[in-house]
Amino acid sequence: MDYLVLDVETPNSKNDSICSIGVQLLTDDTVTDEWYTLVDPEDRFDDFNVSIHRITPDMVVGAPKFEEIWGRIRGYCDTRIFVAHNARFDLTVIAKALISRGLSLPQIRYICTVDLGRRIHYNFANVKGDLVLSNFSRHLGVELTEHHNALYDTRACSGIFLRLMEMYCFDPLDYVKIYTYRPKPDNKYPRI
Repeated sequence: MDYLVLDVETPNSKNDSICSIGVQLLTDDTVTDEWYTLVDPEDRFDDFNVSIHRITPDMVVGAPKFEEIWGRIRGYCDTRIFVAHNARFDLTVIAKALISRGLSLPQIRYICTVDLGRRIHYNFANVKGDLVLSNFSRHLGVELTEHHNALYDTRACSGIFLRLMEMYCFDPLDYVKIYTYRPKPDNKYPRI
């Protein structure tokens, strides 16, 4: 089975633009390619976000725009299952970035490693903090050397996914979902 594992970092609290992305391509349990790039979000940077991922506006000058990066990813939507840790976050950022640029959102099949951890490893126990990428990686013995670097987070997500499959021998197709973007209601105008 073919997967595209990804992680994005955002420049601000709007979470509708991307300043870096990491991608790994997996076929079954083998990494066949990986890449990382800074992205010019064409947007402001919040100090809080910079304090987390340490990407500054100066660092993205001359970096590719989101449309260029999406051109590289878009072709995989029909052939691969996307995998991400807290996938709804990453996929929603991508959806909002596409919409703001007038690009269409294709159907994306995905697996979330937070969901897998909750269902398979913790059997639905209330362990929210244990499922944070850094904690869950450490718990499963998966390396995460530079948390909030999109490539290292992608590698950790991939490691979690593969480790869970090794431990529990499940069929990943049983956990595939179809991503649907549901924008929050616009609260500018009160309902009458």
